[in-house]
Amino acid sequence: MGEEVNPKQDPVWDFAWSWVMRQHEHQGLDAAAEVELAHWLAADPAHRQAYDKAGRLWLMAGLVPPANDIDIPGCTKPDGER
Repeated sequence: MGEEVNPKQDPVWDFAWSWVMRQHEHQGLDAAAEVELAHWLAADPAHRQAYDKAGRLWLMAGLVPPANDIDIPGCTKPDGER
């Protein structure tokens, strides 16, 4: 039986969540941070998945409109997502 990783113990999840929080706390990202985020997202499909999941969780909590619903050149979203 496979074990589900607790998001609190997943460094990818932690980093994705910190990006989502950072975007919302600072009303977006500056150019340097956008480049850093784009590189992180492009480095591994798991990064994009965790980032999108963190953004959805933020929305489900009713915190603020989505800031991570952006298209970053060179970064593809998982199949089935816009």
